[in-house]
Amino acid sequence: MKSQHILIIDDESVICDACRMVLSEMGHHVTCCHNGMDGLSAIHSGDYDLILLDMKLADIDGLDILQALHEEKVRPCIIVMTGYATMANAVETMKLGAADYLAKPFTDDELISTIETACLKRQQGN
Repeated sequence: MKSQHILIIDDESVICDACRMVLSEMGHHVTCCHNGMDGLSAIHSGDYDLILLDMKLADIDGLDILQALHEEKVRPCIIVMTGYATMANAVETMKLGAADYLAKPFTDDELISTIETACLKRQQGN
């Protein structure tokens, strides 16, 4: 997989740091935002191939960010991360344009596999 520009929006430093380490070692360029407002600002000012978005943020709900991007027709590849995984949440995020859904805690291999699958689907236009 070619190098991607990845934005991680998660208020848990441990998640951000772990994802950044794994993805940087793979040659990706990673930016982390620790709250939703900074994440939205980064999305609008940057050019990201992929966004890893936490659903439960301190300032804005991740679903609200997803809804805003959907309404604005901003279409980066988005993978939702959450510790509150339910089928209803997964379906709702997919309706709003998320490419996939990762339940926390996840392994490095699950992270990599989910990103590779989402990027491949995007390249194929699915």
